[in-house]
Amino acid sequence: MSGEAPITINKLRGDYSNFAIFFSLLFPNFYCLRIYYSMKRIIYTLMRIFAFCWLFAGLSATFAGCQNSLISDEEEVEFILPEWKAGAELPQLSRWKICARSADFEKVFFLAGEEKSFSFTLKLNEPFSLTAFPLTRLSDGGEVSFFKPAGALYPYFAGGDFYSGKVCCRISWEGGFTADAMQKIIRNRKENGLSSEELKRFLMQFNWKKMQEKINQNIEQSILSFESQGESKPKFYNPWQIDSALLLEKLSSAIFESRYLNTSYVFTVEEELVGLQQDKNLLSSFLPENQIIQKYHLLTLKKNTAQAYIVENTYAVTLSASTAKKVSADLSYLPILTEDYEHSD
Repeated sequence: MSGEAPITINKLRGDYSNFAIFFSLLFPNFYCLRIYYSMKRIIYTLMRIFAFCWLFAGLSATFAGCQNSLISDEEEVEFILPEWKAGAELPQLSRWKICARSADFEKVFFLAGEEKSFSFTLKLNEPFSLTAFPLTRLSDGGEVSFFKPAGALYPYFAGGDFYSGKVCCRISWEGGFTADAMQKIIRNRKENGLSSEELKRFLMQFNWKKMQEKINQNIEQSILSFESQGESKPKFYNPWQIDSALLLEKLSSAIFESRYLNTSYVFTVEEELVGLQQDKNLLSSFLPENQIIQKYHLLTLKKNTAQAYIVENTYAVTLSASTAKKVSADLSYLPILTEDYEHSD
């Protein structure tokens, strides 16, 4: 064994090559099949390459279309109005008064009470404020504007609808105060000579979403406090009782802290102190408060600040209190609206 030369790879390849030639002479059809299957593999490979190129071209076209859409400076936004449940608790809804405002846009129009939503084409991601006032019918058919508006802010309240694929923005009663605050700032800064571009930059420096989340949190926590109330009477959080003058002053100076959203000098008053008959229902102008009034018969008033409630869908009672036990009430008729439908779009 030691005298034999080692078997190398080259030798094996040579032996295999000789064997392949010998085998092809004995079985020529076998090599024809090999050529056939080799050609078939080449064809399949070419087909896969063609399919890949076609798919790549399609994806490129799709991406180009998306890219064109992404770089568009506008988008259509659907605003969804809050639900209005007319009946024993709420009066009949006549129509909506919509106030829309941004740095370079302003519009006021009316919608029928049956409308559920409407759309605006807006500048992409530029601050836009919208308030929706519910105009209601009195028992005698007169139309009044008593309730605080619902509101929404774009893009801060916006989100995509899974089923329709649209950009939607829900108008909420809790969002009315924030939307109204933005509109007042826009009007104030315009009166002070701020250009549209300067105003846009000014509005975008605030975290409006965080502000609204804090208001929502305060409302929710106050409602929970009534459900688990102890010896002390809880207080309902009404953002319309905030010191709005101070808040707007700070916002206009580009200063904001969550403490400016706190209410002060407010206390809870028992409904029976108002002096109305027990079967007379009071309605607050801030709709979320009505669940507390109806369930617990408690009102939250701000010290020495007049606050109106609607009674039996007929007249208003204006309450003022110096303490939780000293409440004065003044009955009056609600002013009838004279705004005409001709101003609607």
